Amino acid sequence: MFVKKSWDTTAKNPKISHSIVESYRDPETNTPRHRTILNISCLPPETIKAIELSLKDDSRLVDSEEISLSTGDALRGAGTLAIYRLWQKENMEKVLKALTPAQRESVLVMVMQRILKPGSKNAIKEDFSDSIFKRRFSKKRFDENELYKIMDLLFHNYYDIQKRLRESNDSSNTLLLYDITSTYFEGQKAEGGEYGYSRDHRQDRCQIIIGLVCNEKGLPLSVEVWPGNTADKTTVKEQVKKLKETFGIEEAIIVGDKGMYSKANINKILDEGLNYILSTDWRLQKDQLLSRTPKQLSLLDDVGILEWEDEGTRFIGCSSKWRKRREMKRRIQGIKTVKKELKKLKKTTAKGSYYTWNSLFKKIENLLESAGVKDLWNITIKPLDPDKSPDEKGKFELDFSLDKKALKDRKKREGKFVLETSVDKDDKNAEEIKEAFMKQPQIERAFRNIKSFLKIRPVFHWKERRIKAHVLICFLAFYLTKKAEIKLRENGINREAVEVIRNWEKLRLTEITLDTGKDKLNEWQWQMGTQETRR
Repeated sequence: MFVKKSWDTTAKNPKISHSIVESYRDPETNTPRHRTILNISCLPPETIKAIELSLKDDSRLVDSEEISLSTGDALRGAGTLAIYRLWQKENMEKVLKALTPAQRESVLVMVMQRILKPGSKNAIKEDFSDSIFKRRFSKKRFDENELYKIMDLLFHNYYDIQKRLRESNDSSNTLLLYDITSTYFEGQKAEGGEYGYSRDHRQDRCQIIIGLVCNEKGLPLSVEVWPGNTADKTTVKEQVKKLKETFGIEEAIIVGDKGMYSKANINKILDEGLNYILSTDWRLQKDQLLSRTPKQLSLLDDVGILEWEDEGTRFIGCSSKWRKRREMKRRIQGIKTVKKELKKLKKTTAKGSYYTWNSLFKKIENLLESAGVKDLWNITIKPLDPDKSPDEKGKFELDFSLDKKALKDRKKREGKFVLETSVDKDDKNAEEIKEAFMKQPQIERAFRNIKSFLKIRPVFHWKERRIKAHVLICFLAFYLTKKAEIKLRENGINREAVEVIRNWEKLRLTEITLDTGKDKLNEWQWQMGTQETRR
């Protein structure tokens, strides 16, 4: 440590200030840096001189009765305060007005934990043991049993909280992005936990389905939970009804991917007086694109957009270079993987009786489907012993080849997709329809953040009320971090908001006391990490 002199060159009469400064090495860049421990400008010059001489004689202040420097508790942290400020700015007290002030503090604690260090309710007390909120909040706010009681209250106010959250935002936005995902459980006794198509690739776990509605900026507006075996398409009707009846939305455009596409869903959206922009299902998309003339497809490649009507329904053909690169990469990798595995199977099935015809057929079918190239291969399975039934193990001659016509058609479709919409041309032209749909990745990114940063999975709760409360807490945590992200983007910062907040949490608020015998200074300073007591 040493005494540093500073001059305020912006003032008309420059003033000299004195501070006790500590040298340290940045652990990330390994470069030497300085941090201010205490501003001592208010002390008499002779005292400042004595401190300066003391520091020159030793690397720390002399342990004497006249001069001593000590640090008190080091409490985290700036990240906690950032979340608290967001909480106040977004008027979360009003959103949770059905709860008492003490109960709202418990919700804040659970949301903070989800953002800073996701974990169990049992871990909250320890996680916040060195937080600045340990002095502000009652110990009861961190009690595990009390937190579970608050979760039950969240469940009973599940929709009211979402409704007030939406009311606190600009309700003029009519573009609503909708998508679903799944999240799995540890254990098999969860209410609503069912086996189904797992987007987490955990077919061995029961799961729930989560539906999320966001605005065009990706700010979450509504969340819903269904049993784990619920099909994508069946969630749309209920979600549309909820938007209409619970949130009172009169005018909106529902944007969804091909998993939402069905005539029943389209009819429901229209019956509720809303509009839609949906990516068509794969078969319709394929037929629509391949039915275009080479001249039209060439125009689609060049311009990136093509519009037509079919039986009064408006369609927008779109081309995306980014999608084309992604789909081409997947196709090439899929063909490579399948070819390698089929060569192995060809040798194996010709040498020994390891498969029945049915099991071999199923294995190949699963291989092609998982690689996404099922339509590109011609497969022939010929039994070497024709007298055996399809359920008996035997040897087989396996022949395979790429379907050149199917491959040519696939290449034509890559990067292209078809949108169906009920939006009138006078309200949005084809380019604006495409632009609206291209905001859909915002909601996919929301799911990634909720899963990767906020750790919504795996779910350890078993009761429906606790499961939905857990989802709602993650929803509120993502809402606050998304608000922070929007603010960061406005200031040119492109880092993930959660990472920024967690880095801030490394700062500790430390009480520093300087006693010179005649004078005594006491200040709170932000410092990096915990500091040892100095004498």
